Amino acid sequence: MLIQGTEDLRVQKTIANIDKTFCELLCEKEYEKISVTEICQRAKIQRKTFYAYYPSVDALLREKLDVMSRAYIERIKKYSVPEQIAEINREFYLYSAEAGELYEKIICNAVCRGIGSKLLQEFVRKTWESSPWFTSLTLWQQNLLLTFVYSTGASLYRQWVSDGKQIRLEDMMRFAQRLLEQGIRGFSQMVHKEYVSSSSQQESFSSYTRPVH
Repeated sequence: MLIQGTEDLRVQKTIANIDKTFCELLCEKEYEKISVTEICQRAKIQRKTFYAYYPSVDALLREKLDVMSRAYIERIKKYSVPEQIAEINREFYLYSAEAGELYEKIICNAVCRGIGSKLLQEFVRKTWESSPWFTSLTLWQQNLLLTFVYSTGASLYRQWVSDGKQIRLEDMMRFAQRLLEQGIRGFSQMVHKEYVSSSSQQESFSSYTRPVH
């Protein structure tokens, strides 16, 4: 339950306490091992208090990821893909740098890797799903492109963090931008060639089968 600011002060403190406790546990252990009982014990609340605000731990996680996802999408909504992939890549790194320790651990920590992967996949899907060029692709082409963008983007960011961010943020953004742009451009060219080849083959087939008068 997100705090709206209109709740009773005690309610706000309780929700904030649950959120803080959950974030601490996420940084310490695998998500699947976090239970309502453990959250309540550490937060010093009763189980019925937890259930007054959240139906499950999954709901608490979903809310956390939704907040991160909405914040990122808000930053990139004015850009279009693939034309402005450079700007979107830049916003991803700036958002990641500003999002804080919990976000970085969710994305990079092996304990939270599954959750982080789901979040990044959602970032990628929401980035591309409204693109006219993307929606014109076949389903298998869409899947290949999303897999490339996710795998490349996630791996580069995680490696940069794992290496202790030895190069400046601006330099990392340029490296990632160049790799993504070249990969997407190559993919687009392949799709175009396939379309031209398919059209040529179809025309050849039509000519071959056209009745002779």
